[in-house]
Amino acid sequence: MKVFFVASEAMPYAKTGGLGDVTGSLPAALHMLGADTFLILPFYRTIMAKNLPLEQVMTRTLAMGGRALPYTVLRHQQTYFIAQNEFFERDGLYNTHEGDYPDNWMRFAFFARAALETIVALGGADVIHVHDWQAALLPVYLSVLYPKRREKTLLTIHNIAYQGLFSPEILPDIGLPSSVFTVHGLEFYGNVNYLKGGIVWADEVNTVSPTYAREIQTDEYSFGLHGILATRREHLSGILNGIDCSYWDPSADGALPHMYSPSSLAGKVQDKESLLQETGLAAEPDRPLFVMVSRLVAQKGVDLLLGAFDQMMSLPISLMVLGTGDTEIETALVAKAAAYPGRFVLSRKFDEGLAHRMYAGSDFFLMPSRFEPCGLSQMIALRYGSVPVVRRTGGLKDTIQDVHPKTGTGNGISFDDATPSEFLDAVRRAVRLYANGDAFRRIQAIGMACDFSWQASAREYLALYHSMEAPS
Repeated sequence: MKVFFVASEAMPYAKTGGLGDVTGSLPAALHMLGADTFLILPFYRTIMAKNLPLEQVMTRTLAMGGRALPYTVLRHQQTYFIAQNEFFERDGLYNTHEGDYPDNWMRFAFFARAALETIVALGGADVIHVHDWQAALLPVYLSVLYPKRREKTLLTIHNIAYQGLFSPEILPDIGLPSSVFTVHGLEFYGNVNYLKGGIVWADEVNTVSPTYAREIQTDEYSFGLHGILATRREHLSGILNGIDCSYWDPSADGALPHMYSPSSLAGKVQDKESLLQETGLAAEPDRPLFVMVSRLVAQKGVDLLLGAFDQMMSLPISLMVLGTGDTEIETALVAKAAAYPGRFVLSRKFDEGLAHRMYAGSDFFLMPSRFEPCGLSQMIALRYGSVPVVRRTGGLKDTIQDVHPKTGTGNGISFDDATPSEFLDAVRRAVRLYANGDAFRRIQAIGMACDFSWQASAREYLALYHSMEAPS
């Protein structure tokens, strides 16, 4: 089976979030199961800077927006790049500090169309697997331009909050007829909605956890798309993401000062001491250390943390937060760091090595998300022996089982309502669990034994691909 992934980012080439982790790992896991997998990405400046050994595959021109737009297709191993300097030779993938690029509508319409033309020129595929709004127009172009081709399309929605909404005036420039601009097509409250186009025209639609697949069919979680998703209910499913267990491995992680394994946690104790020293937190290793590695935005429940902050810091804990995000949230956290020196440290940056050391050196990992399509951080935390404290939503609900008060089983602590008081109660439960050393180590061991590798997810995707195959 020949499968082309089409996405706007993928590790190790370019990444801003969880989408890049998935598109970087899933093709390799599918290849291990016998699928012939390829990936198509924009050729961003960050990829150019890597000086990869590249093969020039073809040069083509697309007529869009009344212009002839030349592009080159390059190849590195199983990955093809769409090189078009006007659109992709920029510092950021999607935006600058001032906001989104104003021509994102053209950049990613062009990318979807060029990716489709590349697949056709390379002999086609059995399945074209597109990801999020940046690639979601590909099934639309396939239907409009190549209605008799055999390729099946799958759209994966990684976060339905991001939809690609643009003015209807763009339709002629992106090469789509006005007939697609209807309530049952691309139209969404007077705008063009790229993600909706993928939902309508893709053969199958899936999300990144079973619970999120159910949640996005409700008004509360769908960001307005529950109506159109209801029409695709029979073709909508959820498959849990996985993590790359060779990369996220505390027994072989070069970013850690001390490696460790489930059978020998001495290195984790030393990693905690090292992290406290590195970050300037008080050298009190007997206090539970809570960490958060996250974008600092409301979706991630940082407002719940802020709402409960002072009461939380009255508990015998240390706290560290790594990430960047909304200015208002960052400013509030900076003030809290000044108010609790030695107890709370905020690191306003993205630092992959520090993130690894936080997973390893922490006792508890905070994810009080308002919504979480899948979440990878809780899976990584489990693998590193950091007990997750999560809100029961999306993939967090599918992966974290609350510690049972009588049996002592479970792999984390979870709560339901997105309120500071519920979050604070969960933190208090965590502190009590930590005080019972044997119970804490049992939950820690259960978490480290969980298997969230890509193998199981890849088998589910392969089964979904086969279910889409056209009868011969």
